[in-house]
Amino acid sequence: MEPLTAVVIILAVLVALLFAAGAGLFRRVRELELATYSGVGLSMATGPDAQASGLAVPGGTTMVIKVNRRCPICDEVMLAAAALTATLPADMSFTVLSDDPGFDKALPDSIRVIRDPAIWRAARVPYTPALLVVEENGVVVFTAPVGSGEALTEIVERAVATRKEVKL
Repeated sequence: MEPLTAVVIILAVLVALLFAAGAGLFRRVRELELATYSGVGLSMATGPDAQASGLAVPGGTTMVIKVNRRCPICDEVMLAAAALTATLPADMSFTVLSDDPGFDKALPDSIRVIRDPAIWRAARVPYTPALLVVEENGVVVFTAPVGSGEALTEIVERAVATRKEVKL
């Protein structure tokens, strides 16, 4: 076999592998994008998830932080939530939703803590820590993974700014 033919065959194989890798990566990105919207529109106050109605607060919007007992990032996210509570409008509040019945992290009194594994499972998002925005009627209107305290701060500040613009 001539060297030029060998080089062309090797390059063709490498290009085919590159296309296959790109297609696989694109598929994973689409799955992640779809997972981000998982749970939006879920009613936490009616139907089989009626036990989860405690997430909604009458007359306000609840930002639920779903944490896991084996989550190393969750402590940083909860510290950011504690720092943000003072800056929230009166009709917005934080709730921490944990799957650990023995959850005992020190949080401000203004942050509700729900330690019920059944409610934790009812809030169906495939990642933790997660932020779920629950309207007063119990419907989840937004979900997002929060991989750091900075990410939570950014999402909450954007939500507060959007609410102010809508009210104007």
